[in-house]
Amino acid sequence: METTHREIVNYWIGHQSECGLSVDWREAEKLCWRCAHKRMLQRCHIIPRSLGGDESPSNLVLLCAQCHAEAPNVNDPEFMWVWLRAHAVSFYGTYWLERGIREYEFVYGEKPFSGLTNTDELMKKVMDVAQQIFQKTSTHWGQGKINPATWAWVFRQIDEEARETID
Repeated sequence: METTHREIVNYWIGHQSECGLSVDWREAEKLCWRCAHKRMLQRCHIIPRSLGGDESPSNLVLLCAQCHAEAPNVNDPEFMWVWLRAHAVSFYGTYWLERGIREYEFVYGEKPFSGLTNTDELMKKVMDVAQQIFQKTSTHWGQGKINPATWAWVFRQIDEEARETID
């Protein structure tokens, strides 16, 4: 019989602190333990079956499909927790937005909105542009969220429009 999500959460409640994770144990059956998005969760092996991992709750965490695909495949059970905590965000729902900012910095070699001063006029322009820009985006089928590359593009469009307003 397959280990249930409830069995996995119940095990880790008694064996791992939720401190530094993206979710707290009350919501661990609903939210991905890495990105904290409410998505269909998969049972992810801490030690992969190919490396001798089993199906016990002590060898499983709950991740969305995208985070599961990026999870470590190593025979080191502590590294899963290091990895999960390294990706933790302070606010639910901001993980992929923060990844988009890092993607922007990687692609463009600078932080979005560098050198712009936060004014009411700028914020109004940003909101107006964002509303228009999001109409030109979509999500990959089955993901239900904007990916980092799309966020980077959105930030770039808003950044360019904001700079034109100021100039």
